[in-house]
Amino acid sequence: MRGSSGQATGASAWALGLLVLLPIPFLGPLAAGGGMIAAYGSLSRQGPLAKQNAALARSWGRVFLLVSTALLLLQVALGLVRLTQPSAPASGFLPQGIPLLLYVIVCVVHLVVVLFALRRARRSDVVRVPFVRSV
Repeated sequence: MRGSSGQATGASAWALGLLVLLPIPFLGPLAAGGGMIAAYGSLSRQGPLAKQNAALARSWGRVFLLVSTALLLLQVALGLVRLTQPSAPASGFLPQGIPLLLYVIVCVVHLVVVLFALRRARRSDVVRVPFVRSV
């Protein structure tokens, strides 16, 4: 995407984070994180602002992809352990569903960060995410 001054802003890397809204369960976050990481290659050649914003989107996408995948794998592992121990009484959602609940929270936080960053990048600003640094 190009800003008002005609230079590339790197906002498209952040826009790929909206793939988290895909209506296919668990595929949206994988596509969002992967897309944000993959967009850096082409955007890094479109100017310094686009390169900087794409690098920050890549860093955020990497963190989001790792955390969301780890939480899903933890939920699957807990479910498999639960299935192999049928003698334990069912105690409700929360003890075993904590990773899934954290996954939903991570996805909501990702959506807020992406919308904020997309807005900043479209205004030709460098996006700053306080707890993620560009590598």
